[in-house]
Amino acid sequence: MENLRLNYSLRQLRYFVTTAEVLSFTSAAKLMHISQPSISTAIAELEDSLDVQLFIRHHASGLSLTQAGREILGKARDLLKNAEELQATARGMDSGMTGTIALGCLVSLAPPLLSGLISRFLAEHAGIGFRTTEAHQEDLFTALHDGSLDLALTYDIDLTADIEFSPLLRLPPYVILPKNHPLAQHRAVTLANLVGQPYVMLDLPHSREYFSSLFDAIGERPVAAFKSAQPEVVRGMVANGLGYSILNFPLKSTQTVDGEDFVVKRFKDNVAATTLGIAQSRNMKPRQVVQRFASFAETMIKKQHAKV
Repeated sequence: MENLRLNYSLRQLRYFVTTAEVLSFTSAAKLMHISQPSISTAIAELEDSLDVQLFIRHHASGLSLTQAGREILGKARDLLKNAEELQATARGMDSGMTGTIALGCLVSLAPPLLSGLISRFLAEHAGIGFRTTEAHQEDLFTALHDGSLDLALTYDIDLTADIEFSPLLRLPPYVILPKNHPLAQHRAVTLANLVGQPYVMLDLPHSREYFSSLFDAIGERPVAAFKSAQPEVVRGMVANGLGYSILNFPLKSTQTVDGEDFVVKRFKDNVAATTLGIAQSRNMKPRQVVQRFASFAETMIKKQHAKV
């Protein structure tokens, strides 16, 4: 359907409703604190825009509404009321009291981050809604660019000039091993220790390249024996003895959903860390409720992982 272009304004409708209530340009002008010519001109322009006559102008006895004027009066009042409600809603959203936050999260970070953050925030801010999206980096950035996301929890990878990134946590990579693996007895491992060992790859965009690139320092990238896009599946494969893997988000448990255990070891090598943070579009002014959640998320994440 072709878009209808409106040729009248809310100001003109307000002038019309006020004039219809007092049936006098002069009285309406006094109520609106404007000049009589201004209000009569605005209503004449409204009549031209709507292509109907709203008033019969009586030179000696003021105005009377036409049938079209009476019919339009009720609709004009409804439209003005809806406009006022829209403005009140927008103000409420900006005050942080109402509204929905469109929150994105890198798919691999969603399980350990999203639920706790949202639950704790809602405990302090009743009435806020959330629309969550778990996606890969490119999709998160696209959604930030087009305004369908307010903010996203992700890594400092492939940032563009129009993305504002607020760093929260530096996350160095670490190795996970089966509990009976020979290297499980070491306090720390080297990249060279892992060469030739079966590798279980976290098969996600950026993650697979980042973890493999760690081995560029020794000139030999690992070849994956197993792959999964699910971090829990990767941990399960490792715990069941299928190989080692490399992760970087802090773990609160070293037991998998099937009850098997794995061990976590740090690197002796000087390996590149990634940074977890909050990404937002520089081209979008954040509402106050979004700013409030971003501040809350920063405080909670830093507090929860301060000792990790």
